[in-house]
Amino acid sequence: MRDARLTRRNFLAGAVGASAAFALPGVAAPAVKKGTSLRLWILKTYVEPTNKAIEAAAQRWAQKHGAAVTVEYFTFEDVQTKYVAAIENKNTPDIGQLETGAPARFAGMGQLLDLTSFARQVEGEVGRPPANVAPVTVIGGTTYAIPWYIMPAFWYVWRDVFEKNNVKLPSTFDEAKAAAAALNRPKDNFYGMGQSWNRTADGYGVMQSLMYSHGVGWATKDGKYQSIRTPKMQQVMKWATDIYKEGLQPADTLTWTGSGNNENFIAKNIAQTSNGPSITFAMENAVAKATDAKDRKAREEALANHLALPHPAGPDGRRMWAIAMSFGIFKTAKDPEAAMSLVAHLLSPEETVRVMNDSYGQFTPVLDKARAASKDYFSKNENYRTFGRAAEWFSATGWPGPVTAAAAEVQASNVLTDAPAKVIVDKWSNEQAVDWADKKIKEIYDTIGR
Repeated sequence: MRDARLTRRNFLAGAVGASAAFALPGVAAPAVKKGTSLRLWILKTYVEPTNKAIEAAAQRWAQKHGAAVTVEYFTFEDVQTKYVAAIENKNTPDIGQLETGAPARFAGMGQLLDLTSFARQVEGEVGRPPANVAPVTVIGGTTYAIPWYIMPAFWYVWRDVFEKNNVKLPSTFDEAKAAAAALNRPKDNFYGMGQSWNRTADGYGVMQSLMYSHGVGWATKDGKYQSIRTPKMQQVMKWATDIYKEGLQPADTLTWTGSGNNENFIAKNIAQTSNGPSITFAMENAVAKATDAKDRKAREEALANHLALPHPAGPDGRRMWAIAMSFGIFKTAKDPEAAMSLVAHLLSPEETVRVMNDSYGQFTPVLDKARAASKDYFSKNENYRTFGRAAEWFSATGWPGPVTAAAAEVQASNVLTDAPAKVIVDKWSNEQAVDWADKKIKEIYDTIGR
């Protein structure tokens, strides 16, 4: 049987970019030069074993080729600012993990190499991503990044709290809000929900899911601006602000950073929140660190009672924004061929599964062969089975249109979460906030275009 594993030769033979400078002569790919040094930027997640697994995968490539890989991190909080600062200072990495809107945004800035031919070779060896994920890395017909995995959000609830109070587990945003009202006990420092409109994916990601599930998009199907001054957007803004106005959340919710909802959920201060599987990692890790039998039993019960539901649906369906991570190669890369070799190595099913096995469910592979290899992993229990279905509900930045530089800039500008904050903090009306957001979005499209 043909060896289906990825090799550098399989990936790079014939792989060419748009520029002749990156053409690889002949069928055989040139060897990685000994002493080659690459800088790789990756997301520092709250699941430390995942970070270490990616570092280890990169070092295996380096050891094989007598090369060096320096791994540097960005975080959920500084993902936008760190890349922009690097671009301004002409200090971009050779290879960067890019979140959902970043390929479009940075391609629009002229920062990324054309990887179209390389992507075809990847597809031939490892397969394609699902149709709803693929457009994240293809901008105007050109591929600027190679998709690897999505880091989805789920709706975490305390099953025992819902059962004790005879409250239905939510499947929609309206049901989640009704459940919050039924479970809210401020006097006991227990709140029905914890949803912060902060400037991390916990904020702008959930806002996009809320909008898209209500049928609200700021772009048309062909990627052009359209107004959000609609009754549907008023519904969205009402939900986003009522959960604050009605006292369903801790008073400091709006000030939470990316870890605030994790900490409050695990401490059982809130009944439900939107988050990635890093909560499950913390719960499983807590069991492993139990100090005695009594402590272990309590932690096992908490683990059993925390439940990750599919992200809520809205009147227009269930659409979940997620962090779709891909690899892009910057034009400043000194050795694009070596950079492609490292990307090929990381994308291989073998390395992908190694990383996934240390991800506690937050790393959902998207390329065909890696997805097939992950099926057993995601059959572990009820939560993991839900994790494995994440790609089904994924909707990218700029829905229902393609991901464009303008759509990505809307997300990066924080207008989506600043709008409800103006109602909650500055006491604007919902209508004022929607009008303000619509104006800001139009300005972005007028400046950048599609």
